[in-house]
Amino acid sequence: MYYWDDDDVVKQKISAELEKYTMSQKEVAEYLGMYPPDINRLIKEKRLVPMFVYNKSSSRNINVFFKPDVEKYKAILDVIRSNRKK
Repeated sequence: MYYWDDDDVVKQKISAELEKYTMSQKEVAEYLGMYPPDINRLIKEKRLVPMFVYNKSSSRNINVFFKPDVEKYKAILDVIRSNRKK
């Protein structure tokens, strides 16, 4: 048996990669210092685009974001916030 035939190992590897490269909507809101409903507004305005959406046809969908995209948006948001304080 090869290591990739073991479902538990495969699940662990996938989980580790997802943890490293993705964020949930709640995690994004916390990272950006916003409330979770504010993230929906950013999505509608196309300022932040989810990498994947579960249950697209449902009103209760789950957005998964690519972590580097969120980090880039945070850099922009930090500049905007710092300019407001001046």
